[in-house]
Amino acid sequence: MPLLRRAATPEEAALLSRRREPRPARIRLLRFLPVLVILGLLVHVLLPRLASVETSIATIRTLEPWAIAVALLSEILSYVSNGALLQAIVKLGDDRLRLARAAAIELGAGSVALVAAGSLGFGAAIYRWCRGSGVSRESAMLASWLPSLFDALALALFALAGALELVVRHELSPATELALGIVMGALALVVGAVVVLLVRDDWMKALAVRGTRWIKRIRPAADESVLTDIADHAAEAWKTIRSGAWLRPTCYSLLFLTFDLLCLRFVFIAARQRLPIALVIAGYGVPVLLGRVSFLPGGIAVVEVAMAALYSGLGVPAGAAVVVVLTYRLISFWLPAVSGIPIAVTFESHRRRARRRGD
Repeated sequence: MPLLRRAATPEEAALLSRRREPRPARIRLLRFLPVLVILGLLVHVLLPRLASVETSIATIRTLEPWAIAVALLSEILSYVSNGALLQAIVKLGDDRLRLARAAAIELGAGSVALVAAGSLGFGAAIYRWCRGSGVSRESAMLASWLPSLFDALALALFALAGALELVVRHELSPATELALGIVMGALALVVGAVVVLLVRDDWMKALAVRGTRWIKRIRPAADESVLTDIADHAAEAWKTIRSGAWLRPTCYSLLFLTFDLLCLRFVFIAARQRLPIALVIAGYGVPVLLGRVSFLPGGIAVVEVAMAALYSGLGVPAGAAVVVVLTYRLISFWLPAVSGIPIAVTFESHRRRARRRGD
């Protein structure tokens, strides 16, 4: 006769729940910050020397303040759209997250990604802070990776549009076309593999079981249920997305990049360079994509150098192109990165205090 199991007390259930929580990557905000600052200073000091310094200085002096203000507003709306994307993903799991808090989480997590394990640190921060905001474990897991998939798809579309424009204008060398084709192919392969695993949830669950065995060999104390739980919740999320819930996150991802592109366009206007929108897109998508897939935090140097070179090749004066790119990166990258650090520190301090109270 099988033994009857004693029902767990509330204290034991809470302890079991804490034990089953996945352990995200440790977030150490200030560990690699000096390296990030040094890289940024090198780019912002050396890149202007590739063009005429006098021309660059003259361009800076004539920047239109109103256009810079609109560029700042566009970038703010870009991050609000990113927060709306996170909010929409959390809603897929029948949870709620305020838009302001969602945008703050995205902003802080972006800073964490620059100094702590890249995309792993980004996902870990999203998970932790969503949990600290009252979101369920399942929805927080979903929020830690699904927005990145929508962003990757949207960025691939922008990069493809830019690449087609560059090919038509013969602005890409054969070597660059080959490299871009490899990057686009790799991105399509990764996204396609994720979609296939979501469609065939039995394959995904089998892969999760094998991954768990592999992790247990390396780290016997690891939680056995983490990967299988992620696979189960991903399968449920896919069923929801297939029913039409994909439209809102897709729109928010496209808005995120559209407002970022508008920021760049208005910086061009501020520098008195009124490029057609097709040319702005041509020099935007490919450098941003290359920066995302590079191993450098935030694509530092990759985005700046590639973007300045492309716009110079498209007919923008070299000095103006450098000033526009550096100003755009200041607004779209450095200001959010610096603003996200105190947000991340605040979220982490609140999380630690709540954990101490729970213990």
